Amino acid sequence: MAGSEEKLLEEYFNGISAELEGISEVKMNAAIRSGMSGPARYRISAGNRFSVSIAVVLAAVMLFTIPRIAKPAGTQSAQAPSAPFQVEDRLTAHLWNSINNTTISTAIEAGRVQPVSGVSAQQNGFILTVDGIAADRKGILILYSLQNNTDQKALVNSLHLEGKGYSSLNYPYGWSLNVRDVPAGITLGYEILQWAGGFSSLPEEVSLELSLGENKPGTKAAGDKPLAELSVPITLDKEKMAQAGELNTINKTLTVGGQEIFIKDVYTAPTGIYLEPAYSEQNTKQIFSLINPRFLLGGNGNFTSFSPVRTLVAEGQEILVFGNDSRSTEPLKLQLDGILALDKEAMKVVIDTEKQQVIKAPDHNLTVSMYTTERGTTMILNHYSAPGKKKFYNSLIFDGKFTDSKGQIHSSQDLYDIPPYQASADQKSIPVLNYVGLGSNKYAQPLTFTITSYPAPINEKVFLTVRD
Repeated sequence: MAGSEEKLLEEYFNGISAELEGISEVKMNAAIRSGMSGPARYRISAGNRFSVSIAVVLAAVMLFTIPRIAKPAGTQSAQAPSAPFQVEDRLTAHLWNSINNTTISTAIEAGRVQPVSGVSAQQNGFILTVDGIAADRKGILILYSLQNNTDQKALVNSLHLEGKGYSSLNYPYGWSLNVRDVPAGITLGYEILQWAGGFSSLPEEVSLELSLGENKPGTKAAGDKPLAELSVPITLDKEKMAQAGELNTINKTLTVGGQEIFIKDVYTAPTGIYLEPAYSEQNTKQIFSLINPRFLLGGNGNFTSFSPVRTLVAEGQEILVFGNDSRSTEPLKLQLDGILALDKEAMKVVIDTEKQQVIKAPDHNLTVSMYTTERGTTMILNHYSAPGKKKFYNSLIFDGKFTDSKGQIHSSQDLYDIPPYQASADQKSIPVLNYVGLGSNKYAQPLTFTITSYPAPINEKVFLTVRD
């Protein structure tokens, strides 16, 4: 999150006093920098808010360094296209608009994007046009333009795909990463969205759904009506989608700290590089995430590094999505710096919230305090990293349910409308603060929580060749 810890705390607790209307998942999502969440003004129920926040924070565990575009890892800087070549005239403007996004711009340059003509929709002075698409097995890249013929300043509230009888995107990670202003005139936009399931089950036609709201200060009120709701059909060619990209068969196991990670294949495509790590059931530790996974493109000491831009779950499988350079056939390898993992027998934390004591925890780095408002009580967990060691953030997470000493199960999402919250992304700030809403009820002490992520790094660099 941007800003100092003090400012974050002030904003957070001011939000509580204001009946929590100021608290937004999106501020937390934006801090992840990959934008893995829903649109900035999309409102969800309080019950879903908890699960969305958990999902976002879980995803953040994997993204310790998450630039939106590739960064060079060698002594020579990666070069952006110096001028468009072999690019359709109508896509040239989109090329320069996306010049800082390697995945988009190189897909255009490499001819992976199919120009689209005459596909548009208009309402209330706004016109949405799809100018080009590149669809593959995992997702779709869309180039679009928005024409604002009104004198109103607009904002993209939501952008997603729909298909008749089919949930084509994996909410919340399938939502737009590029929510943007729409001033008067023409605004160019691009998006990469992933399929929720297998591409073969997709319908022949999907629709790009875009909602525009008024761009004004303050939080969007529940009764505000959109300025326009635009829907444009997109025809899919599943035969071409099946042939798009390259499926690199790996079938190898990486071992980190004695724990096995199986890599079946790596899919490189116009929409990105896709990695599906599988953790062995025989592992003695529960692996929460990979530390700094990245793909290195190049050789002879000169590499372009691609970090994850998205984490999603499709068909029950966790998938990491990385940027890609569609122009290159250079050698490609996967590298990671270790894992976050904990002994499977150490997945419970026992806390007496009345005495504010941690009775059982994986280590001695965890303390607890309480913060009470008119709406209820928030438990604040303080995790202190060992001095001198690399610090990890957004990685201490509890399951949404906890058990009291009588065996009664309670849900924090039902008891109190405060989503799980973690301050501070300021890497100089210790401890990391984690908030869990408990409500104002009295529970039989102590309470038992289940860990779903914990900052217990195993630092061990490993790499795997994907393409020679």
